[in-house]
Amino acid sequence: MFLMGFDVGGTKIEATLFQMSQSAIKQSKKGEAFRCAHPTEGLLHGEVLARRREPTERHKGYESIVDKMAGLISATCTEAGVALSDLSGVGFGLPGSIDPRTYRMLNGNTMVLVDRDMVNDVRKKANLPAQVPVRAENDANCFALAEALCGAGLEHEKHVGIPVHEQTAVGIILGTGCGGGIVIQGRTLRGARGGGGELGHTILYRDGHQCYCGQSGCAEQYLSGPGLESLMATRHYSQLGNTFLSAKEIFEKAQASDPAALAVVARYKNDLGRFLGSLTSVFDPHYFVLGGGLSLQPSIYEGLSEILANHTFLPNSRVPVYKHQLGDSAGGLGAALLAL
Repeated sequence: MFLMGFDVGGTKIEATLFQMSQSAIKQSKKGEAFRCAHPTEGLLHGEVLARRREPTERHKGYESIVDKMAGLISATCTEAGVALSDLSGVGFGLPGSIDPRTYRMLNGNTMVLVDRDMVNDVRKKANLPAQVPVRAENDANCFALAEALCGAGLEHEKHVGIPVHEQTAVGIILGTGCGGGIVIQGRTLRGARGGGGELGHTILYRDGHQCYCGQSGCAEQYLSGPGLESLMATRHYSQLGNTFLSAKEIFEKAQASDPAALAVVARYKNDLGRFLGSLTSVFDPHYFVLGGGLSLQPSIYEGLSEILANHTFLPNSRVPVYKHQLGDSAGGLGAALLAL
């Protein structure tokens, strides 16, 4: 079967065409092969057939984005020699909360997509046959779903023997924002109105930093890249001058034993551990999996399960925290899997 997944962000739109089968793939055409423990289809083998991207260019408006997405469907299928009628489904991973009935985006940082009927608009523009299902989901949910079925979930099963479809997994994206997704027995927790998994907007500090969502003290304000950079900037302005450092540079300085950077990273890890500990008390997951730019820092994982355990209700809750296994493919793959 052929599945197409879109990872739609504020800066780029990426479309990936996957081929899924129940027989093992000897050699992937693109060198990107994977396995997927799907809830209804069993163990599937997949490969990337084609991948293309375009800049989002939000300033050009909604219709421009629809045109780009329709064009990407045509281009990727043409590149791989796959007819539109051969598609088993198309999925969109969108940067916001998605209504589970209408698939419209209810809220998010790309405002031109809010309350738009993207599923049907792209279907019409791309001339997709009526029998091809088109779905939409929050991008962090797509990340969590792909990692649960095709990445960290398989890794966890290998380590502890618990099958993927008996696992509860929580995925957290630590990047320019802080997003989350919950996967229970192979399915995403969407909630009644599509707001399930908006973990970055749970309160980490009462009466803390103001968030664009209207609340104060949201986890995103402390655990995102800009949150870390802001904390470091405060220490530098008060002690070491006014040099602004990126999140990557902060971790590099901490690795070199810079005192201010060490203190900032320690504070960040404690905040992250408290956050994951609170989520453990709510979901009691088998594991966490981290994505986004900050998740690439090895030092984040050192002792994190122990910090987490100090902030949970159940004693000895040393929940494993995995780095993402699928890299940049996770969002598009999770979106593609929605059709199944």
